[in-house]
Amino acid sequence: MQISPVITLLLSIAFGAAALLGARLWLSSSSQPEAPRAVEAAAPAMEPVLVASRDIPRGVSVSADWFAVEERPVSSLPPGHFTSADALEQSGDNRRTLIDIAAGQALSEAMLLAPGMRASLSAKIQPGSRAFTIRTSAVSGVGGFVLPGDHVDVIFTEDAAPESKVLKLVSKVLLQNVEVLGVDLNDDMTGEQAGVFETATLAVTLDQAQKLSVASQTGTLSLALRGSADEAFEQAEAVSLREEETPKQVAYTAPRRFAPRKPSSSTIEVVLGERMSEHDVPVSQ
Repeated sequence: MQISPVITLLLSIAFGAAALLGARLWLSSSSQPEAPRAVEAAAPAMEPVLVASRDIPRGVSVSADWFAVEERPVSSLPPGHFTSADALEQSGDNRRTLIDIAAGQALSEAMLLAPGMRASLSAKIQPGSRAFTIRTSAVSGVGGFVLPGDHVDVIFTEDAAPESKVLKLVSKVLLQNVEVLGVDLNDDMTGEQAGVFETATLAVTLDQAQKLSVASQTGTLSLALRGSADEAFEQAEAVSLREEETPKQVAYTAPRRFAPRKPSSSTIEVVLGERMSEHDVPVSQ
């Protein structure tokens, strides 16, 4: 069976067109530009900054020896940071800290008392806190071992039956984990010299200050020193002494002795005829 020349011609044209189209597609795909490579992230800009090399409490004069210079990303630095120890020294003498500065934290102007400002106790009081002073003794002040910067619990003791002849003392924990701002006139948080003091100034809230004010007028306040790493709050119930075990000590008053009064007398004259005599006669009271 012979194939018609016309059909052969049509098939040749079709195969040729298909080959031409395939060639064009292959050339277009091979001539496309390569996809752009991901642009590598640029390294962040770095800048030197003073970083605390130790924990620094608030209210103390800073020293350049407590800091080291580190390179850190500019985007992570606080406003007003110090770039060198010279910059810190040139900012003013005896700059005091307004807040606690942790080791590794970058130093900035916002952490320090402004130059020329008086370094008073108010610079150590956190926002929302108040300074309240209570009276203490060698016993209630933990023997004088409480120092500025320590944390204490405040114990309140009162007589629950003031009208009774039997003493009934009740003691309860009034406040817990309260910071001591100062003892007497000492507010140096870097000092280590203990001593007996007559007053202790505590950092409390306004509500706590009201409690202390009332408690100081109705009973006695004592301090219980906490460990430096102890921040736990414990549920403590009020403790009282039994009435029959603690009778009130009433001061003994000796009865007054009255001296007997000397009998008083009166002199009368007795006349018998021509005779006259005098006699002392007691006068009845």
